[in-house]
Amino acid sequence: MFQKVYDPTNPKMNPLNPEGLKSCCACPQTKSARDDCFLKYGPEADENCQELVQNHLACMRSLGFKL
Repeated sequence: MFQKVYDPTNPKMNPLNPEGLKSCCACPQTKSARDDCFLKYGPEADENCQELVQNHLACMRSLGFKL
């Protein structure tokens, strides 16, 4: 029997994302903070931006994205 692949952008499959946001458009605040940190710290971003990365991952997961 055919089983549909999970689509986090489909509100019928993922009630956590009722607006059907794609991953590129989800969590703009945490994404922006994370990106600004990477630009600021460059090669040291891994050390200095961990909390911002984790915040963005948590936001994405709260919308049903599997990361």
